[in-house]
Amino acid sequence: MKNLIILLSICIISCTSVHDIQEEPRISISFASTLSNVQDTLFDVKYIKLETTDTCLLGTIGQIETFSDSLLLVLDINNSYLYAFNQKGKYLTHIGKKGEGPGEYIKLSSFFIDKQRNRIGLLDIGKQKVIFYQITDFSFQSEMDFPFETSCCTVSEEGYMLWNSTGYGSDRTGNAYFILTDSTGTILQTAVEKQFKSGYSLGDPRNVYTFQGKNYAYSPFNLSVWKIENDSIQKDVQFSLGNPSPPYSFLMEKSHGGQSCYFKALEESDYISYYTIREFTQYYSILYIVHNQRFIGFYNKHNQLSYLYELKQFQDMLKVGKMDYLSSGFFHEYCVSPLNVSDLLELKRQGYSFQKELEDLLHDASNEDNQILMCIRLK
Repeated sequence: MKNLIILLSICIISCTSVHDIQEEPRISISFASTLSNVQDTLFDVKYIKLETTDTCLLGTIGQIETFSDSLLLVLDINNSYLYAFNQKGKYLTHIGKKGEGPGEYIKLSSFFIDKQRNRIGLLDIGKQKVIFYQITDFSFQSEMDFPFETSCCTVSEEGYMLWNSTGYGSDRTGNAYFILTDSTGTILQTAVEKQFKSGYSLGDPRNVYTFQGKNYAYSPFNLSVWKIENDSIQKDVQFSLGNPSPPYSFLMEKSHGGQSCYFKALEESDYISYYTIREFTQYYSILYIVHNQRFIGFYNKHNQLSYLYELKQFQDMLKVGKMDYLSSGFFHEYCVSPLNVSDLLELKRQGYSFQKELEDLLHDASNEDNQILMCIRLK
């Protein structure tokens, strides 16, 4: 009996452990410490003006995703609603509604599209549930309790669900940045150990994504992208920027061992305080902050050339007025920056000269209009 128990234990461990962990990155991407020269011909830019209606008045856009060639999903993280548009910006409907009943939500942090099961999953951090809706008619399908503390999820073509872990306890899920589960939420493996844990969370709250059917993730501090599968974990990309990411010792000191807020100290340091990464077939884009100054970079996968701009320099180069951030998600092969119409109209009154297509969209616009999506692609 004792031998049988040992044998069963070995089987359980072998079935739930990772067979291959590769710490060396597949590629390293370095951005020069000096800013790139103005080269607007490197970029393809187009705009989508989101329709404004009495039932669709957007706050801050936190995430954007497309489905097939017809559907554009937009998450309003201020008002906690998920809206559906067609891909020309015409408003269709909102998905689900607020409340505490079945199929209703309180506070949305993100959403994901499960193409294998033709459904949308909305993560409600208020109810600690994932709420599923059919992708075809947006009808309520089912609910699933969060398997652990999390704020985002993505699904691979094999059906594996990759989540971030926002907990900071000493258990298995609190010790890792990312957790892989099956479709029921059963944990298959954890990935990327948390060296620094604090109740004061920092970083992109939507830091997992699916690219070409595989699951990827990036942690808050070390500028690396991980490819996470059922039987392997691979550091896929290591980024190097003009400024370093904060070391563990700095974070521990400024947070008093994770017990105090360290945001101000990090913002005033020479370290990168925040970054987001987007991956596309031909390029990567990265936006990061140092000393409250924003930078945007692009890396061409084919010729291995990188381009780095101060965000203000980039927005003036493209004549778009004012960019604040890159939204989570994408519009096909484009990264997306939501442009606030009231800000643009104020710049127009001050005599700012916009790019022609954007100027035309602003001609009949009002301060109450929903955002214009600026879609940017490295050629």
